[in-house]
Amino acid sequence: MTTEKTDQAVWRYGIISRLLHPNEEDATLQNELTRLSSRSFRKPDGRTVTFSPETLRKWLYRYRHGGLPALEDSPRKNLGSHNSVPKKLEDRLFELRGEHPRWTLARLLSQLINEKLWDMVNPSRATLYRFAATANLHRDPHLETDPPARAFAHQDFGQLWTADFLHGPKIRVNGQKRKTYLHAIIDDATRHVVHAGFFLAEDTEVMMRELMAAVKIHGKPIRFYTDNGACYASHHLKFVCATLGIHLIHTPPGKPRGRGKVERFFRRVRDQFLDGETPVAHTLDAINTALQKWLSLYHKSVHSSLGVSPLQQRLSRPSACKMLPEAIDIEPLFRMKRRCRVYLNSTIRIKKCSYEVIDALPGERVDVWFMPRDTSQVWYGPEMKPAKPVDRHQNAQKTRS
Repeated sequence: MTTEKTDQAVWRYGIISRLLHPNEEDATLQNELTRLSSRSFRKPDGRTVTFSPETLRKWLYRYRHGGLPALEDSPRKNLGSHNSVPKKLEDRLFELRGEHPRWTLARLLSQLINEKLWDMVNPSRATLYRFAATANLHRDPHLETDPPARAFAHQDFGQLWTADFLHGPKIRVNGQKRKTYLHAIIDDATRHVVHAGFFLAEDTEVMMRELMAAVKIHGKPIRFYTDNGACYASHHLKFVCATLGIHLIHTPPGKPRGRGKVERFFRRVRDQFLDGETPVAHTLDAINTALQKWLSLYHKSVHSSLGVSPLQQRLSRPSACKMLPEAIDIEPLFRMKRRCRVYLNSTIRIKKCSYEVIDALPGERVDVWFMPRDTSQVWYGPEMKPAKPVDRHQNAQKTRS
């Protein structure tokens, strides 16, 4: 026996060994098989699997008749041959593959059913799949439906901003370990980090806060490039970008092309700023403070693909960002919207905080707006009236009076 087969046989023996020497107090064989089938077992390669009672029963009988070698997986005697596939069926499969190189194998088999060449029984579907693998009849992986991605770089700052999230280290918050995320927005032309920060949750509010701060500082870019994450595909972000005149672009699902620059930045963060799973600090504020210090060094260091530092590149290139007039307040565009129920005491709850909505009727639902990561002020109703935080002590004074 080879070492791999021996390890597999010994591993299977360890599972069924209890069944080989039952005690009088043990349950029936069927009950023991059912109990074992409800457990999970870790394979030598690390995967966790479960087995049906019938599989465990076969292993038991095989060991009783042939010992440990019987628990090996013996190779199929007809491996590599497909005598059960009729010649007429083989020829038609080759013809269909030549006519339709992009069809999946399942679609080819469906065509055979439509042409009444295959009854879905003989040969079996598994046999046809093995025959297709041997005869190289699977869909050609070299045929591309999309043109290959090409390297690109914009000329001016603000022509394209790319955003993404990075999984960060864990820190303790109120005695519990919480995972952090790094959200970064990077300019394509200069590799200048427009905005970056660690947060405890990856959600729409984080990204909206970062984008709002970046637009306030640098102005609005021409294009905003993201993946298809839930925070980037939200209707709120689409509304904000459409209102500001920013062209929101998403990478095709399953094809993360075009985001190599922000991924390369994240790799640099991993290699130079983060130290594996050990956080550079033990609080969120301390991590972000350390990140800003590191970013100041990053902007001044020479970038290999630019030949100069991101700061030099930023200062040498014109900006395509459109600065917003100071009179324009963009904060209302970034307000998050929720629909809340009005309680019997004429209050609503947002993020575990209560607010009084005097003009709303108890039991109805009202639209509520609030700023990302800031619930100090809340607005409600079609007129967007400010909701007053509940002051229980002041209400107690009113009740006594």
